[in-house]
Amino acid sequence: MKKIYFLILILSLIVGGFIFYDLKSNEKLETSSKSHKIQNINPEIFIFHFQPSLKENTEVIINFEKKYLVFKTMYPFIPEPPPSRGDAKEPFENSKKPLQNYFTDLEGDDLKHLKSLIKSLSTSDYKRIEDNYIDGISYNFSILFSDKSLKNGFVAHDKTENKEKIILEVLRLLEKTNKHEENFEILVYYSKIY
Repeated sequence: MKKIYFLILILSLIVGGFIFYDLKSNEKLETSSKSHKIQNINPEIFIFHFQPSLKENTEVIINFEKKYLVFKTMYPFIPEPPPSRGDAKEPFENSKKPLQNYFTDLEGDDLKHLKSLIKSLSTSDYKRIEDNYIDGISYNFSILFSDKSLKNGFVAHDKTENKEKIILEVLRLLEKTNKHEENFEILVYYSKIY
């Protein structure tokens, strides 16, 4: 009787080993299949927000399939109020002009670097780094991928290396495509505080 129990125990261990081996093999296949799928997923639309606390907030929309960029303000232009001059009746002329929204076509080379930066983002690059921020600039971005998944990233003062690279690439594209004098000041500001 002891021999039968011993034989059943040995057979159970052997069968269990085969099952464990088979599960590990399937897991490796699924992992390699997933990584292959991730490599084939491309960004379709990239939306980036510049949100400084004391300047105009703007949005950049990049369509990878149709190869275009849109730069636009997020809120309507509100001119600064005139300075208080007591009883002076002189008309106040606000020299500040509203930002100019624009659309421009992009070339494949313009998008290639940004696409590779987006594909290199890791899970930690999409997380917001929390801290007590009183002032400054924050950035937000959203990416629609070819598999129709949507990911959002949040950037405040602390940035990962990949987030820094994306900000610099968006600024490079804006500096290259902007033709409006009204936009130069804000782009210089974004570059300085980046």
